[in-house]
Amino acid sequence: MESTQSIFVKALENDKYTEATQLYLAKWQKRNIASDKEENVYKGFVNAAATFDLIMKGKYKAAKRVWRIYEKYRPLINEDMEHYKYLQKADKILLRLKRKYKKVFDTDKYK
Repeated sequence: MESTQSIFVKALENDKYTEATQLYLAKWQKRNIASDKEENVYKGFVNAAATFDLIMKGKYKAAKRVWRIYEKYRPLINEDMEHYKYLQKADKILLRLKRKYKKVFDTDKYK
């Protein structure tokens, strides 16, 4: 059976940002996470996936605001976490997406 983390990564890889957001939102809301640190990591991933969902909808200001939440919790990702390899892979995908939509993030137009 696939883990939630591997399904999240596949959703990101297939540009299914709404599904990715909903997947981790359900996990985060259940609070079945080992520590507050891990809870915050998943909160960050919820917001990161939502960022690209908002970009697809043309809501650039909101996307930039939501991305800042991911940046806040991103440093909490570490090798000691369960499913670290999937979290690391998801992080790489998200950073690649940020580069893809660089125009949204690097302009003052969408503050």
